[in-house]
Amino acid sequence: MECYFQNPSDDWNRSGTIVKDFCDEYGVNEQGRNHLDKIFGGLRYVVVNEVPLKQEANDPARLQMLTRLESIGQATSSHSWLPRDEFIGGDRSIIHTIRLLQLFAGVIGSTPINSKRHLDPKLAGMFGSSNWLSGRSRKTRDLDELLMATILPEWMQMIRNGVVGKVRLPRETELCPLYMQLKYYVENPRKPVSWSLAFGVHAMLTAILDVDQENQSLMKISKSMFDIFFAQNVNAVKLSQKDGSSNMFNLDSWKHNLCMVSFLESFGLDVFKEQAMWNPLCAGTTLSIISFFGNLEIGSAVIDCQAQLRIVMYLYHGLLINNIIRSVDMPFLDILYNAFKECKAIWCGGLPKRGELVQRFWISFGLGLKESKKMAETAEAFARADGKMSSKSMSDEMQMCRGRNIKPIEPRELATCFRRICERDFDGIVDKYHTPEQRKNSQGSELYLFAVRTNDTLDHLDKELQLLSVNFFSSAYYLEQFVCSIGRVLQWEGILKSFKRTGCDMRQGFAILFAQHVLGTLDFARDPVNREILEGFPIGLVTSSFMNQFFNRIPVGNILWFQAMLSDEGSVQVSTFPYVR
Repeated sequence: MECYFQNPSDDWNRSGTIVKDFCDEYGVNEQGRNHLDKIFGGLRYVVVNEVPLKQEANDPARLQMLTRLESIGQATSSHSWLPRDEFIGGDRSIIHTIRLLQLFAGVIGSTPINSKRHLDPKLAGMFGSSNWLSGRSRKTRDLDELLMATILPEWMQMIRNGVVGKVRLPRETELCPLYMQLKYYVENPRKPVSWSLAFGVHAMLTAILDVDQENQSLMKISKSMFDIFFAQNVNAVKLSQKDGSSNMFNLDSWKHNLCMVSFLESFGLDVFKEQAMWNPLCAGTTLSIISFFGNLEIGSAVIDCQAQLRIVMYLYHGLLINNIIRSVDMPFLDILYNAFKECKAIWCGGLPKRGELVQRFWISFGLGLKESKKMAETAEAFARADGKMSSKSMSDEMQMCRGRNIKPIEPRELATCFRRICERDFDGIVDKYHTPEQRKNSQGSELYLFAVRTNDTLDHLDKELQLLSVNFFSSAYYLEQFVCSIGRVLQWEGILKSFKRTGCDMRQGFAILFAQHVLGTLDFARDPVNREILEGFPIGLVTSSFMNQFFNRIPVGNILWFQAMLSDEGSVQVSTFPYVR
């Protein structure tokens, strides 16, 4: 098969020597050699008939072979392999896809590294101008011109001159298997085409066929999602540069991670044709890199870099358990809250009940059990006495907090789909789709295990889709702005500046005031809604009203880079902003 799929004129085609080479390597005698010659000839007859290209249909050598097969009663029809596999056999034969990939490997081998293959638009056939249009194709062979004249030449340039070929991609084995196969294919055109690459390219062609007339719309939405993600990041940076209330934007965790994720924007440069870069499979690969690496993994180091996420989450949770607010009042915070409900770094266990808020908050800030318990006792005494915190108490708390490091948020704690896809961790998978009899008959087989793992991963992707739609970088900015703003609303600016003069980090100072005054009230006060820490400032009412007003004025399109919606048929559709069906 390999010999026939490669061009006869290629100097690395082994059709003339493959039987001899095999026999010499494995010590096959003359009788065995004659037998293998017959096997090789028979295979060649079948392959010639199975995957003829248009220009080869009337090739004299092929016609001679077919005549001979007919004379001995062994003639077969074209595309007769794998007849019952509708996606890789018959008119959608994957063998034909391999044939085209081997044919184009010859083109790659003859194209100098620094040259671009220019196709002649006047030339008819697969190396000429592609006139392919959506809605007119039913089999993979209808896509020959599109593959050979557009997609493969663009991929060759992408590997040779684009980001895929120039750098080692993040999590390339888990998120970019197609790109890695293409890279090897372009860099080693004399090597046989692997079945894994063939299946990848074939899946891409099948995806184009199956989305049919929606292909153009799907490419537009995919590219729009990509552009929106980076536009939101740019917007967050511009807003942060205008605002001097926070030092978050000078932190290495913000600058370095933002720089790293910005490099991923190179995938969307308008230098390659849309059909090559934004077809369903390639768009899915690029968006997976953005979602799992760029947003979840890198974003996890940014969204709480100033403890802004855990401060907002503890306040939100405290208001909820005191029935001061409802979750439906602030959809964006509800998305984050549901996403981070099981995050050990934030909650240090299950969600805290009333009476546990302050202690859990300080444990998440790096304090030991003894110190955090003491902080909770101080907050309780303050809340129940309706008094003011003494300067000695404040000094003790500053001393206990000094130098403590909060536990970082791990993306595997947020999204099980991340753990499944990026870490290949399938602990706790559940089989919900096989009957007891099917489980009994298939238990332990590789195909059964693959099916269970795939279904479990897809279930978690559906369940965690809202989390994946949240832009962590943009969210980090707005959460930080809320923390700075609530400090001004509660008139803490002067106190925070005094913290800075004593050498205490201002955010640690904020944490002390927040935990001991606000969380302490929500944790222990008899009337958390109306208890005042300043005259005219009922803590529950002020914080809940400001939180509602702040987060409900943020446009949804600033923090969600796509929106999942249910269609009329009940299936999930993905749209960008503004909403597009």
